[in-house]
Amino acid sequence: MEFEYKDRQNKQARDKASELLADLPFYVQTFVVGREGKMSARTQYIYISRIDSFYTFLTEKNYFVGKARTDITLSDLSTLRTEDIEIFASWIRHGRLSSKNSDDKETTINNYLSAINVFFKYFVNHGKLEFNPVAGIERGKVSRHEVIRLNDRQKDEFFNCIETGDSLTKHQKAYHGKNALRDRAVCLTLARTGLRVSELVGLNLDDIDFDDCSLTVLRKGNKYDRIFFDDEVSDLLQEYLEYRKTLLTDPSEKAVFLVTIGKYKGTRLSVRAIERLVKKYAVAGSPSAGKRITPHKLRATYATDMLQATGNISLVQKALNHESPRTTMIYADERTIELQNARNILMERNRNTDNS
Repeated sequence: MEFEYKDRQNKQARDKASELLADLPFYVQTFVVGREGKMSARTQYIYISRIDSFYTFLTEKNYFVGKARTDITLSDLSTLRTEDIEIFASWIRHGRLSSKNSDDKETTINNYLSAINVFFKYFVNHGKLEFNPVAGIERGKVSRHEVIRLNDRQKDEFFNCIETGDSLTKHQKAYHGKNALRDRAVCLTLARTGLRVSELVGLNLDDIDFDDCSLTVLRKGNKYDRIFFDDEVSDLLQEYLEYRKTLLTDPSEKAVFLVTIGKYKGTRLSVRAIERLVKKYAVAGSPSAGKRITPHKLRATYATDMLQATGNISLVQKALNHESPRTTMIYADERTIELQNARNILMERNRNTDNS
């Protein structure tokens, strides 16, 4: 497996981070360098963007009169107290997140506070600040999210729509013939392997081994892993790879999943493109699932199906590349599964009673 795709993604994240750092005080760069070995390029960018928002807040609220963002010093930050961080959280809640639902909003605010907390903690640990004003913040309570996945009927509707094009708009049907085989291969691979969409996008031809039906993927932390696929996925991938040859504009292209039309034909399919195609078939083919279905929900579908089929948390944990079984356990919704399996139990009992 080559790092080309991952390298490009990391470079984009680093470039975005550099743009933000240019408009932040010099010591933010010190923080980034100090945390470099503990964060991926994307995680660094996310942290820097949240720190950037914090400095936007400080300047908008005129905390340090007459000072530009880049002129705010660590001595200035030392004057901030817990109440100021609470005001920052409120500024995020009622400004940037006003359109989000309450659970998503509180989760995002907690993520901002976590980033700012790590930032202050770094300078406290290095003797540059004496007080971390984020430490005393009480985080908002977030309800446990419902695990959204496709049930058996919705899976049938979803994959039938991909195969036949039924229920697509007239415009979508015009391109369905060129996309159907690729889209089936993309979605079935996601639903039968539990791959993250970024891992699927990064696949190269050399990563597929049809002899033992496995994929070599680059996981989080740049770790290699082998993921196995079933015979149905194997047959579909082999059929798609024959079709893939007709899409090539550059014979050296190694990406498995390619753009089928337009000026980017023959280049690697993007994460955003896969998100759009999954949404398209979910909305058209299975309205009851509709807009709630994303590539990550196909991963959740795989997790739930595997847990129901095997009852083996450890096995599914390994397949999903979770560090902790607690993360995998969110897919083991035993209450819902048991209630669903028992939904006809009273009807059957009454029927048996009537027949006795």
